[in-house]
Amino acid sequence: MNIPILAVGRVAALPFHLERLILRIWSVEELCHLFKTNPFILDETILDRRLVAWLESECDLPELAGKLSLLLKKNGGVEAFVNTIIEYTGFLTAEEIERVNNVLHGNADLTDYEMEINRADFLLSCGKYQLAWREYERILSLLPQGAGEFLLPSRSLLSRVLHNKGIALARLFMFKQAAASFLLAYERGGAVESGRAYLIATRLGMSDVEYISFIAERPIFRDFSLEVEHIYIQAANDYNGTEEKRNLDDLIFDPGISDGSDRRRAIDQLVAAARHTYNTSQSTYTESSK
Repeated sequence: MNIPILAVGRVAALPFHLERLILRIWSVEELCHLFKTNPFILDETILDRRLVAWLESECDLPELAGKLSLLLKKNGGVEAFVNTIIEYTGFLTAEEIERVNNVLHGNADLTDYEMEINRADFLLSCGKYQLAWREYERILSLLPQGAGEFLLPSRSLLSRVLHNKGIALARLFMFKQAAASFLLAYERGGAVESGRAYLIATRLGMSDVEYISFIAERPIFRDFSLEVEHIYIQAANDYNGTEEKRNLDDLIFDPGISDGSDRRRAIDQLVAAARHTYNTSQSTYTESSK
């Protein structure tokens, strides 16, 4: 039998904005869920007096706020701050708390650069592709000058940033830009995954004739190309079973539409609706986080 988790405090009338994560939360439960699922993104920015004030005023948790205020006065660290919240609420199991603390121990050894990458990866994992893309761009822009306390990244870290930037761009249907990023990642890291992603993005940005010519001129990618074709065909087959494909076929073969321009207009409207739905899913979070 499942044991219900009793609410602590109340749901806030006004959310708290975790600015570095471009995220807003409405309750201490949501804050604990963030600790549990993404402890690798936690750093000194969580030691925020505004968060303490919000927990007191909006979540009606004056006792917890008092504990946290005292902790900040004593210059308590991230681990102590997070554990104070976790222990007060009692939402996490002993195993989950141990995992969070293990990650926090590891975070202490990460460079600022690695923590920035973790934050960008978090945005990517949440499906916030425009935000993630901008964050990867910002991280890469810091490298030539070695700005602040950033350390020059290892080749594996640099290729990770480039590869994940490519994923964000591909999700935004910017296939040529995505391919360029995947190629840089492959050249620097040599990961098969990046080479494969480079060809997939290239394939999506070209006609069949252009792609065949492209592969013929680059024998180094021919082995990858066989695997990519299999992935491409599978994706096409998956699409053929979707409602969107059925709606498109209905328009194409509808005998009631005799005028070619009317058919084209109806198809354009269908595509525009799909694009609007996708773009709305990408922008809603950004707008609600402002």
